[in-house]
Amino acid sequence: MATNNNSPFRIFRRGEIWHAYISFTHQKRRFVFRESTGTADREIAQQYCIDKINAIMQSPDLTNEITLDEAAARWTTEVLQYQKSVQSRLVALNLLLQEMDPTVLLSQITKADISRFIDGCRTRNRKPATINRYLALLSAICTRAHNYWDCRTPEFKILQFKQKEPVENIKFFADMDTIQKIVNSAAKHLKPIILTGIYTGMRVGRILDLKWDQVDLTHNQIVFIGKNGMNQSVPIVPALAEVLKAIPRTHENVFTYRKVPIRSIKKGWRSALETAGVPYQSFHTLRHTVATWLLRDSHDLRLVKDVLGHKTIQTTIKYAHLENDRRAAGMCKLFAQPVKKK
Repeated sequence: MATNNNSPFRIFRRGEIWHAYISFTHQKRRFVFRESTGTADREIAQQYCIDKINAIMQSPDLTNEITLDEAAARWTTEVLQYQKSVQSRLVALNLLLQEMDPTVLLSQITKADISRFIDGCRTRNRKPATINRYLALLSAICTRAHNYWDCRTPEFKILQFKQKEPVENIKFFADMDTIQKIVNSAAKHLKPIILTGIYTGMRVGRILDLKWDQVDLTHNQIVFIGKNGMNQSVPIVPALAEVLKAIPRTHENVFTYRKVPIRSIKKGWRSALETAGVPYQSFHTLRHTVATWLLRDSHDLRLVKDVLGHKTIQTTIKYAHLENDRRAAGMCKLFAQPVKKK
């Protein structure tokens, strides 16, 4: 192997044949090649590497190649800015670029690169779910580059490295009295948001983005484009209708503070829980609560799927363990009279 660590190439033998590892940066692009030189002569192998590098450096820009940072910037412009939760996705994108070499060509990303990326995330104590979000983001960028920009991308599927996530521990509020305590302790502008969450099971982002033209009080439904890109509707129960009718229409957004749309409720939500003396749970727990209560009342998993707007029943299955209470009650009722011992 070449001894010069600053050299743009290294050669090594496999049997009688010299193989090359070429790695260099040109015009802010990283080029990486691993291939056979096809010769058993060391000097010819070295010249092969030099000629390969020179050919690339003297050739015009490769129109079917794109670096990771270039692809990320283009994806941000074409896709990300039109998605929900732009800021959180930007944070994830920046972390991805920090963990990986931003100058690498998409086509030159290897399985070893992905494995090193995952190992780096693990050493920083990042959870499997977080790692999977990074991998999904990288996969989305590569898919866009391949399908829309005609750029070369890895020949393997990024998501084959998806990490196994632990079974989600579904958390939910015990009863309506607990919800009432939280509402009573919340700021005035936060109360209708909490009530909308418990009466619909909608995600907080969807609630804060809700527009008046999506609210149909005549037919008692909220209509919007769901997370899966499909038209979705949520029924407006009478209690929610009263909440919505009491909100002044000062903006196209339903939920505002001083006539300005509310973008975040994290501090207000945490404060309401503390004042109510309720252990902290995320606002998303309201969604889990709706699913839990509805399943226990109806014993209908497909109904829960439809109410939450899940694309497939597999997403809803995580609530199925709650049916244990129903099975236990049924078995206890069946054997209320125990078999007597002689």
